[in-house]
Amino acid sequence: MISAVLGLLVATGPAVAHPRGIPDRLMLQPADLGGAVPGPVEEGLVWPLLPQPCADRPIPQPVASRTQAADYNTRYRVYQNVARFRGDGAQRYLTELKAQLADCGVGGGDNGLDPVAEDHLGPDTVLFTGNYDLGDRWVAYVAAAVGRHVVVIMVSDSYLGAGDLTLANGLAQGAMNRLRQAAAESAVPYGVRPAGA
Repeated sequence: MISAVLGLLVATGPAVAHPRGIPDRLMLQPADLGGAVPGPVEEGLVWPLLPQPCADRPIPQPVASRTQAADYNTRYRVYQNVARFRGDGAQRYLTELKAQLADCGVGGGDNGLDPVAEDHLGPDTVLFTGNYDLGDRWVAYVAAAVGRHVVVIMVSDSYLGAGDLTLANGLAQGAMNRLRQAAAESAVPYGVRPAGA
């Protein structure tokens, strides 16, 4: 019984993937990642994959989530979280994330989350950085709500400590396209093939 309880504690830790409810087709694939095969997120990752900039303010919580990571060439490490919410929870999360970045973002030159741009990839998207070493280094973040899902992409740089915002945007766009395609396919009635299929 003790091993069953320990197994449950380990399986529900923040760095472990939760595949139930988040199928593979919603996650970035090797073709999206320059051939890199995604795997689990390493234990001890210090950056949140469903950020909450204001520690004392609640955010909508997902009903399911899944994380993965991949080495993108020899320089970048890419992290992805896909979370499914009830009702309009995904849009409420993005609205609250933007508000918390505005209220609790650090601005350049300090440690913490720093807002860069809102709605830059369309509605319900935000670009920001996670600063460290007194703001001299950072990871790049993009968060987006698509339907009932939120996708968060984070890119870290092992050479310069300057996450690539352009790479994060490109990967986020691919992740958003996967979510839109899956939503369109699930809306097609059983037995009806989409045009060109």
